[in-house]
Amino acid sequence: MNTLPAITRARSRLGVIQRHLNAFALKEEVLFPKVEVVPATYWGYSIKMDVIHDEKIISFVTESLTLNDKREVYLTQKKMMREMYPNYIITERHT
Repeated sequence: MNTLPAITRARSRLGVIQRHLNAFALKEEVLFPKVEVVPATYWGYSIKMDVIHDEKIISFVTESLTLNDKREVYLTQKKMMREMYPNYIITERHT
């Protein structure tokens, strides 16, 4: 039993596969692009809410809200309180 032709054939096929893989190989710059690092500072914000049921007043005091925070957090909270207490007066102070 002569295994030499089988080994030669396998090596030949491995060579073809290796050439195909090399053709599809991507450069490191494509796989791992350089990303510019930009330092980001996140400042905290606060929302204080007082509900005075005797006087039917809801008072909001906010501090350090960005425009995005106002839209996503504060206005959502204000709308929820407006729906829960439709007859209450809402006061607000933003700093």
